[in-house]
Amino acid sequence: MDIGSRDVPLDTLPVRIDGIWYNLQSWRDRHPGGAQFIEYYRGCDATEVFYAFHNSGSRNLLHRLPRLTADEAAHWEQRLPPTSRATSNFRILRERLEKEGWWQRDYQYEARSLLLWAALFLTGLALAQVPGYGQGVALVLLTLGTVHGSWLAHDYVHGVDEFSSNMRLFAPLAIGIAPSWWNENHCKHHAVTNQMGADLDISHPPLYVWKPHPDDDSFLRHSQHIWFPIAYMSVFFSWRWRSIRSSIEGVQQARRGAVEELAALAVHWSLLLLAVPMPMIFALILLTGIICATILTTSHQAEDLYDEFQHDWVIAQFRSTRDAITRTAFTEWLWGGMQYQLEHHLFPTMPRNRYAKLREVLETFAEQNAIPGGYRTSDELDMVLRSWVVLKDVAVAPVGDASAPRLQDQILASTANSSP
Repeated sequence: MDIGSRDVPLDTLPVRIDGIWYNLQSWRDRHPGGAQFIEYYRGCDATEVFYAFHNSGSRNLLHRLPRLTADEAAHWEQRLPPTSRATSNFRILRERLEKEGWWQRDYQYEARSLLLWAALFLTGLALAQVPGYGQGVALVLLTLGTVHGSWLAHDYVHGVDEFSSNMRLFAPLAIGIAPSWWNENHCKHHAVTNQMGADLDISHPPLYVWKPHPDDDSFLRHSQHIWFPIAYMSVFFSWRWRSIRSSIEGVQQARRGAVEELAALAVHWSLLLLAVPMPMIFALILLTGIICATILTTSHQAEDLYDEFQHDWVIAQFRSTRDAITRTAFTEWLWGGMQYQLEHHLFPTMPRNRYAKLREVLETFAEQNAIPGGYRTSDELDMVLRSWVVLKDVAVAPVGDASAPRLQDQILASTANSSP
């Protein structure tokens, strides 16, 4: 798998943004999103990804970064394909939406969402000590509250506005997940969506979505379409454990905000352990895991997969992402904005309550720009079935050959080789 251009001097990390070539080598290890986030775009155009994740303040800092010389820039410029019509028009669309105020928060909507989460979660805590039906109702309320809180936290961690910054600790308080760990890992999925061996959100053995390299294969693959719910249920266990470990490491390394994150995680776990019986905590994490994992995987798992770097980020998002058509008001709420997955991928920092209205805009954009495959939608249950079919097809398929993409190796190797 080719992740950009690799034959670069160790003291140079060329990245193009808005037609200007920068040398990001000195910024690589200081980048808040992690070094790998920049490595993905070595020798490539990162304009769309840059604007997708940075606010106006960060954008204004570009002029401080060192630039390549004219000869160096010309060398790298000739290696890239021309900017597509779709990407050029997308830049115009993004600028128009920003001027129209699509990133402005609806504080009444936010207040209602937070009040609903508090009602579900606190009522669940109160009923957790009531034997019999009380604990059954408590489990349902806590599960729904945690799923709802997950989507709220997801929105705030992605956000770049002041409100999102102030709500950053909602994630560890409400769902026990550290925002710094989540942001660093999840944003890679947005940068290289469905790129085999690079997108860590689809590289999740022992589940496989492509025929693996012989060295990556496992005997569990051949029955994965049967036991996959167990893997989905384990997601929140993994995320919570990694969050605790990451926050502890952050405190040891004196990372900014790590102490606050760890304290918020301690509050979350203290509330659960004091108010909720241990078996119910276990069931809560299992249920929220399978609901969230099912929703998140169905949007990408049955779509186009890439075995090399996609220079056209806009078209790649359309081809690798599908929106869900929900059947009821309840499932519309349960999906938490993730049914508008393409809208979220193209504009990840936009408040999620804007996505329903944005769907019509992107449908028109796809038609006007002849996007391959167009704007993709499916019924919510059909999407779950499509995802299961992928797991089954890969389960019964023979192992891949030596050219099959490896799991993460390319990115890890390139990062190590690029270190000064």
